[in-house]
Amino acid sequence: MAKQESRHLFLVQAENFFLASQKVKHFLERYELVRYDSFFIEKTHFRADTDTFWLEIERGLIENQKVLKGYLEDLKKEGFTNFSDLLNLPQGYLSKIVHLIAHLLDGFFGIDSYFYNLVEDSHWISPSLKRNIEKTPDNYFLVQVTAQMEEPLYKFETLSPRSFFKM
Repeated sequence: MAKQESRHLFLVQAENFFLASQKVKHFLERYELVRYDSFFIEKTHFRADTDTFWLEIERGLIENQKVLKGYLEDLKKEGFTNFSDLLNLPQGYLSKIVHLIAHLLDGFFGIDSYFYNLVEDSHWISPSLKRNIEKTPDNYFLVQVTAQMEEPLYKFETLSPRSFFKM
């Protein structure tokens, strides 16, 4: 059976990298919406007082935007371009896409979350948190994770309608 690999970048508030990585480990082991068969916390990390910290956050936010735009494109390709179109959205793959969009916007972590802010349970960063990070940069870390799960039970969870139905 094929394994699906996901990469994540977690923003964590902690006194040091060890404690930051423990928070990520605790989160992944107990989070009920996503269960990985295995995950690995990378040793490479970024503290907020390093030059690359904000660049990595920007990259992570861009990746999250790409995922969101991809979901919106899937809906658009199927003819759903306005909110009022959702009134006729059939239950199935497309309604799952809307559900995933809501999760991303509402702060639920998922397998396609690249950047995840554990401080605020969000895929983004609030202006107030950004100010706090700038005031106390030695208390914030970006922790990288590579995670794997067996192929999802239902293929429609990861395939677009055209590839699922071989259109």
